[in-house]
Amino acid sequence: MAKRSVSIYDLAKLAGVSTATVSNVLNNKGSYSEKTRDLVLGIAREQGYVANFAAKSLRESSTKTIALLTPDVSNDFFSTLVLKVEGLLRAAGYSSYICNTANDDEREDEYVRGLISKQVDGIAYIGGVTRTPIQAAVDIPVVHIDHMGKSGMTHEVYVGNDMPQLSYDMTSTLFDRGCQHVALVSVSASFYRTEEHDQAAGYYRYLSDHGIRLDKNLVLEGAHRQTSLIEAAQLVDECLGAGYSFDGVVALGDRVALGVVNALKARGIDVGRDVRVIGMDDSIYSRISTPAISTVRRNTDEMAERGVSALLAMLRDEQPAESRIVVPHEVIERATTLGE
Repeated sequence: MAKRSVSIYDLAKLAGVSTATVSNVLNNKGSYSEKTRDLVLGIAREQGYVANFAAKSLRESSTKTIALLTPDVSNDFFSTLVLKVEGLLRAAGYSSYICNTANDDEREDEYVRGLISKQVDGIAYIGGVTRTPIQAAVDIPVVHIDHMGKSGMTHEVYVGNDMPQLSYDMTSTLFDRGCQHVALVSVSASFYRTEEHDQAAGYYRYLSDHGIRLDKNLVLEGAHRQTSLIEAAQLVDECLGAGYSFDGVVALGDRVALGVVNALKARGIDVGRDVRVIGMDDSIYSRISTPAISTVRRNTDEMAERGVSALLAMLRDEQPAESRIVVPHEVIERATTLGE
């Protein structure tokens, strides 16, 4: 015979207090003494009490849960955002389901449908792109943090950097340092390309604005069949092996930049003097490299804070002031562009 679950009535009887007091303690509301709080929580732990959140959500129309979907939890930039968002939501009283979609459309669709069935209060997409919106017709708030595409939900807010301007500033930094032939290295850039969020657009725009001829041999794009670091190194090695040369590299990602640096060093090229390199994200990869890699700080704290703020506003049935929030970025120069 299955063991009967413990109820707040059982806890009240064991603690010698009212059910109202037990409810207040478990929900952290109302007034009670510290002694009563410790007593009730201690008995709840001893009895293995688990709140009936399904019933509670029917009463309160909320499960106090948020779905966090990210394409790659091993990606330093994405994982940093996930941790910050989860922490901010926890501080606001929400628990999070963290799901790794692995850039797989079917997996993402399964996660979203399953989480909707669990009655999550909202969804936060963190990084990556959604190519096929779910046709769920569910009216729950969604925030996209450094994420592209539409979820198909009614209320959506986008938070991120101006990616075309970001890559424009990266390219400008190299030419300002005296580079004349700047290569673009990306891994699956086309995968992440939309009109508002084209990581490579600024590179092309800078060349056009300054009357610099585009050399397609210096546009190195990989399909991301291997890790970013390895694939970027191979792209650079193949380019140099084919006889093409460059004195600067715009690398769309710090792991990409580290792969570029490794490939150049393997050929005896002085990175920072013979070839200048700039990456993107200001991740740990840019700091552990020798030489240290110039990069773009994308202000993940502000991105997470503004994303969570927008989501919480929608959860309160408030209309956010902006449907698209642009977070400023900052070029951080280190040895790979300074030549130190």
